[in-house]
Amino acid sequence: MDQVLVRYCTTTGIENTRRISINETTINLDLRDIKSIDLLPLIWCSKLRKLSLRCNQITDVNLSPLSKCKNLESLLLSNNLLEEIDFDPLSECPHLQEIDIRNNNIRSVDLSPLFHCSELTSLKMDEGTTLTADLLLRSIGTWPEVLIDKFHKILWKASPDV
Repeated sequence: MDQVLVRYCTTTGIENTRRISINETTINLDLRDIKSIDLLPLIWCSKLRKLSLRCNQITDVNLSPLSKCKNLESLLLSNNLLEEIDFDPLSECPHLQEIDIRNNNIRSVDLSPLFHCSELTSLKMDEGTTLTADLLLRSIGTWPEVLIDKFHKILWKASPDV
């Protein structure tokens, strides 16, 4: 297998696919009127460094397949209709440097998984977004610089396992 098909649906209900080489380092699906997208085929794209889904109409996105993209450096999701986002899969992306979720409808985001992304240097989100993180992370080792800059804005919450 040297290619995968990424399927997406537009706001008009048209189903489209994009053929992507498994050796691709950059996937750009900006400005395609995407309402929903299945990222599962990206588990085969081990060399993926940048995923851009900017300026679409995405309301929900499952980032779980990105946990297999160990070389991912940039995730761009700005200018969509996301109301929530789960960063858990990104904790498996040690080279992640940039995340952009600006201009969505996200009110609150848990940053806990991003504490594992030591190379993270850019985290762009709307000013009014509430930031939360696991209280245990407050006293643990080295953080990405960008999270240190946001320290005073984070609402620290006790782990549900405690």
